[in-house]
Amino acid sequence: MSIRLTYFLSFIIISAILLTSIYFQVVDGIMPCPLCTLQRLTFGLLGILFLIGLITHRKTCLRKLINSLCGLVALLGVFLAGRQVWLQHFPSTDTSECGVSLQYMMQVLPMNEVIQKIFTGSAECTQRGWEFLQLNMAEWALMFFIGFTLLAIGLLIKDCRKRM
Repeated sequence: MSIRLTYFLSFIIISAILLTSIYFQVVDGIMPCPLCTLQRLTFGLLGILFLIGLITHRKTCLRKLINSLCGLVALLGVFLAGRQVWLQHFPSTDTSECGVSLQYMMQVLPMNEVIQKIFTGSAECTQRGWEFLQLNMAEWALMFFIGFTLLAIGLLIKDCRKRM
């Protein structure tokens, strides 16, 4: 498969993921927790990187940079989704209260407290919610982020082998 087609398909998959999450929020009323919001932003950044890669795929130096950035952003997504899956399977006693939105926390609290509250989790983060094939949204996000991480690593290896 060509590198351009790989970037295009990755961009389409990420667009479908984001549109699905917006559908669940608007139509089904499933409001995202702060960790979900960060995962959406991470998917969005990954999609933008794949779109840039689609446009600049002929330049080897830029392609290596895009693939490296895609790998790092996807690893960030693995961390965020992994934390939410962890909170869902092992909820702590501190997460019994409902939290506020990420936007509100960013306006009111200093950044170090926002980060602490996000990764401590809230009651919304521990709920499993919608499921498909016995996996919930956070688990699906984790699977996609792992897949995009492996894809970025594979693309980097492919570029390095072409050079030799």
